[in-house]
Amino acid sequence: PPMFRADGSHRICRLPILAAGLFGLLAQSSQAQQYSSHPENDPWRTSAPDPSRRVTSEPLALHESPEDEQPTGPRVFVDESKSSNSAAEPEPLLWKGFLYGNPNFRDKPRPVGSPLYFEDPFINSDVRFVYFYNKFPKGSALKGGDLNVYLLQLRLALTERLQFMVTGDGYSHLESPILEDDSGWNDLALGLKYALYADPENDFLLSTGLRWRLSNGHAGTLNGNVDELTPFITAYNGWGKWHFIADVAGRIAMDEHQGNYLLSYNLSTSYELLENVFFPLIEFHGVHYLSNGDRLPFDIGGLDYANIGSSKVAGHAAFWGGIGARWNIVEHVSWGAVWEFPMQSTSNNDIFEHRVTTNLIFTF
Repeated sequence: PPMFRADGSHRICRLPILAAGLFGLLAQSSQAQQYSSHPENDPWRTSAPDPSRRVTSEPLALHESPEDEQPTGPRVFVDESKSSNSAAEPEPLLWKGFLYGNPNFRDKPRPVGSPLYFEDPFINSDVRFVYFYNKFPKGSALKGGDLNVYLLQLRLALTERLQFMVTGDGYSHLESPILEDDSGWNDLALGLKYALYADPENDFLLSTGLRWRLSNGHAGTLNGNVDELTPFITAYNGWGKWHFIADVAGRIAMDEHQGNYLLSYNLSTSYELLENVFFPLIEFHGVHYLSNGDRLPFDIGGLDYANIGSSKVAGHAAFWGGIGARWNIVEHVSWGAVWEFPMQSTSNNDIFEHRVTTNLIFTF
């Protein structure tokens, strides 16, 4: 119905309602001014205002970060516990893993001692220049003397798990009172290595392989005697700054009359004294003779250098240790050296009195 009638009767009854509404509006305006002057009195407020916070009309989500942070893109969360054992994936060459192998273990410290048979489990490509000097005991069948060995070892990663290796290519010079001083090439040794289990998160790697040592070396340096097959298993594990590498290998002479069967075992323990730079290390090596040959009537067999087919070595064992260090000179280049000493009487330690071994490794 209309608010006012022609006689004006409704005009009079509506005036009090309009006056009450106007008074309410004035009261709300006064209360709003009071809350704006004293915000702590605002019944809808839950906490004191932050004077450092900039208030704008933009959505709150745009101001979640402090003013001194300028988000430039999506946040990426990195598990730091895993990043130390991983490496950037290199661009594949012919196929994935070729030449580079498994990059997660590329910078781990390699062993030094017993370089002809101590095989690490890593699947990478590298070139190793190796030298060792071995002193013969005077009480042995060789009546003293010494041996200088120069090696060039090559390893090529075919995939992330498979590696081709050449480990016996080198040259030796031997001096002994009962032998004519002589120099010549060593037996060539080559083989394959395969990573059975790789766990970069737990810094663990297990590999196996087979090496074939040919009898093409110079006889005057105790080489060129018998072909030999060497199946082996090798493992690496890291715990913080500690690194452990161990292997076990069987050495099988292809002619049991010309050579001996042997079991060899090695252990290398290193500690990361300077981050990825300097690693003091301790090593242990052992050889156990499993059979006799018919070639020579000696009680020495050649340890980790030769297999000369002696007839009086079955059941004998020799042990020696080493102490030294590995130094990562620059990225991809490292140098290691150990002084090796007998762990039993030299009169019963085959051809080992003491030894110095060093290697320079270029890793790809």
